[in-house]
Amino acid sequence: MCGIFGVLETSNGAPEEQKLRQSAASISHRGPDASVTHTEPGLGLAHTRLSLVDTHARSNQPFWDETGRYCIVFNGEIYNFRALKAELESSGRTFVTTSDTEVLLQLLIAVGPEKALPRLNGMFAFGFYDRQSGLLTLARDRMGMKPLFYVEDQARFLFASEIKAFRPWMALQPDGSSVHAYLMKFGGPTKGRTFYQNVISLAPGDMLQVKRGERARVRKFFRVSDLIDPDMNAELQGLSANQVADRFEELMLQSVADHAFADAKVGAFCSGGVDSSLIVSMAARQQSDIQLFHANVKGRWSEAEPARALANHLGLDLHAIDIEEQDFVTSIPKVMRHYEYPFTYHPNCAPLMMIAQLARDRGVKGLLSGEGSDELFLGYPWLGRRQITDAYNAIKRTLGNGVRSLPGIGPILNPDQTGNSFAVRDIMNGREILDDLNDVSEAIAQHAHASKDPKIRWTLDYMNYHLRTLLLRNDTMGMAASIEARFPFLGNDVTRFGVNVPGHHKLKTSPFVFEKAHPFIRDKWVVRAVADRYVPKKLSQRIKVGFWTTVFQRLEIADAFFETSRLGDLLCLSRPQLRRLGAEASDDLKLRLLHLDVWSRVCLDDEADDVSVSRLMEHVRIREDGVPKARTRKKPALAYPSAPT
Repeated sequence: MCGIFGVLETSNGAPEEQKLRQSAASISHRGPDASVTHTEPGLGLAHTRLSLVDTHARSNQPFWDETGRYCIVFNGEIYNFRALKAELESSGRTFVTTSDTEVLLQLLIAVGPEKALPRLNGMFAFGFYDRQSGLLTLARDRMGMKPLFYVEDQARFLFASEIKAFRPWMALQPDGSSVHAYLMKFGGPTKGRTFYQNVISLAPGDMLQVKRGERARVRKFFRVSDLIDPDMNAELQGLSANQVADRFEELMLQSVADHAFADAKVGAFCSGGVDSSLIVSMAARQQSDIQLFHANVKGRWSEAEPARALANHLGLDLHAIDIEEQDFVTSIPKVMRHYEYPFTYHPNCAPLMMIAQLARDRGVKGLLSGEGSDELFLGYPWLGRRQITDAYNAIKRTLGNGVRSLPGIGPILNPDQTGNSFAVRDIMNGREILDDLNDVSEAIAQHAHASKDPKIRWTLDYMNYHLRTLLLRNDTMGMAASIEARFPFLGNDVTRFGVNVPGHHKLKTSPFVFEKAHPFIRDKWVVRAVADRYVPKKLSQRIKVGFWTTVFQRLEIADAFFETSRLGDLLCLSRPQLRRLGAEASDDLKLRLLHLDVWSRVCLDDEADDVSVSRLMEHVRIREDGVPKARTRKKPALAYPSAPT
């Protein structure tokens, strides 16, 4: 919805107005409809607005209450704001706008942040300031749909929707631990540590409070494991399959209606997959002229045909943009500028950004997305065969441990070569994934039903780190074009249902399923069962594709790219060492080094996108699919001194 920025100065001096305006300008893509700054002794606030609910200027931010004591800068949408507003009005509070911003502010004033936050159904990142007490409260939504970063030092406390907004106030420096974790195949941080020194990402479900000159205090108001509900699970266990589908349909219809509400145009992503097909079909019943948008990744994984079939079935127009393979390369600098760290974990960022640009050009401000369904209802192909692969891996571990236990010769025959490297990577990434796994394990151990159903564990694991990376991708790529992504599958009631529905309604055994990835297993059964009621089976039963591309795996990066790289300072390597590294590295490592190089140029040095694109075009080539890799220089043998005799 918006971009927010704020600064608390340790001194009583007012923050510099020019710097506030520069911070606002750096995130103007998040809110092109209005830009407002406010400064007073010790406090500076900036807000760039993308107006979807109550588009009148009266709802611009920073938004103050009528007494002038309380203020909010808010990014996101509160989907249950109308019910909350009615409750507040019944207690005597009055409103001057029809926005969710004012409702959120009044709720925070009425009951305080601790009681208000668990009542919100929506996506949000906000700063709430009490002028009388000098207390600033920051909070981020339960799943991490909206980003929020902060920096605290002796001079000031800063917060912002994007890290680039800090640039007028501090020099952005790389965080060595995050860089090293990334080179060890970590996807990238999504909470806590970032790729930038001293810049912290407030975790989803966290609330932070701070006063000028004091250290910030952070505490959780929500964990993903809080979604475990034994009473709901027991209730759903007692329902038939059709009754479970009925319950899910009811919840999704309400969630789609909540997420489609706006005073501006809201359209929908239309990938051709079952998730977006269900959302689009439900939305079309409520809004007959909803616009559909599709990215046609040309080639063997194109989903243009099923997307057109859905549009024809619903009698709607489909707005599509063709994505060429070269677009994945030439878009790297622009994607990086908005993603703000290397994105090899999600190579398909470019199609999302290009869809958002198309939607913006059609006058749309929000797009409904199917994100969250695969995590809640286990739609990833490998999960359909996970019980078999888990059993196989357990046998391998048992045999390996048995061999290693043989006195003297065991560790030589079967050394454990991976344990230390994984432990080091966990340290470098701040134990982000490991802490999530441990939290889920502790929560499941407290609930007998969850311990018996491994699919609850799988769901919760995917609802943590992996989902956070997807939400970061959707937010940054959408907001790059001033488009807000909305996620009906992540409404509060739908997520609680998804975690607690018995696993056999997610992965259902069927003799009529012949998918290669998981034969005789129908994934996302309950989603597909409801989709059967809205679209033809050829759409509701399609396998997952999801803007798939192998472009990054087929990049041939010339050694000369590394000879002129800026990675020398970042990795403490000389130019000859960089040249040798480029020749010796695996394809995966070379790709990560390329991303690091572009990141350092674009996000640290603010190099213009066209300069970075020219360099990529000069040194990077896409190998045709199926063509053998070009012969490269042979790795030199590593010579070690002879052991003393």
